[in-house]
Amino acid sequence: MICRLCGKSFLISEMSEEHYPAHSVGNDDIVKLDLVKMIDSIQSSEISNRVKSGEKLENVIDDVFDNQLSETLYPRGRTARTLCRNCNTFLGKYDEAYLKFFNSDGDPRSIKGFQPITKLQIIKSIFGKFLSIPEALEEDFDFVNFVKDEEQTEYTGIWNIYFVTRDFSSDILGLKDIGTGKAVFEEGVVYELSDDKFIYNLLNFPKHPCFEMTNLFDILKKNYIVVKGTGANGGYHSQILLSRLFQTMNESDDK
Repeated sequence: MICRLCGKSFLISEMSEEHYPAHSVGNDDIVKLDLVKMIDSIQSSEISNRVKSGEKLENVIDDVFDNQLSETLYPRGRTARTLCRNCNTFLGKYDEAYLKFFNSDGDPRSIKGFQPITKLQIIKSIFGKFLSIPEALEEDFDFVNFVKDEEQTEYTGIWNIYFVTRDFSSDILGLKDIGTGKAVFEEGVVYELSDDKFIYNLLNFPKHPCFEMTNLFDILKKNYIVVKGTGANGGYHSQILLSRLFQTMNESDDK
């Protein structure tokens, strides 16, 4: 197997089992969300009837999610074997910086106090995670050298990462799905990766202006604005979610 970061060849036993996203940011006991059943639940009156009968909405949603909409998929978190052990250990240093960003909710008031090297490590950590998502395994990313060179402070390639914080506009009924995905446009391709708090999209073309998102490199500035949610149009996230829904429906029809 070829390590996606250093490019060297290894036996599969020499490859690491890396988490994407990091284990510490919600990638633990991943469940598969049945998107078809979720739509059916929203359209049915079960949830509203239970709330009207006196149950708390949060408790009803948790119960429906646990017993009707989900099944265990990755009990130890979502992992891949795309990095050698040395490279996975190397990226682990970046993950420590990202955890600080995650725990601070990306709040500019906190992040502006971080050292510039820490901010760069946050950025490189997220870029590095896209090396492991299954939808991008055939992609020849030009940011590899930027990620693996600790001293490199600038990236001038074609890829950009934009992100939003999660809210009810991105997560129907507050159900967080930290899946991965891909959407193809005339301009290029969009990949998606998320954790418990943020949704990240990796693009190889200028972001569509109708989708409001924060450029990841903006965290290097003294002041920036974190966009909350995907808005009324749903952003790239909704399109990727819909493509996964149609894929699930087609798979169900084939059975």
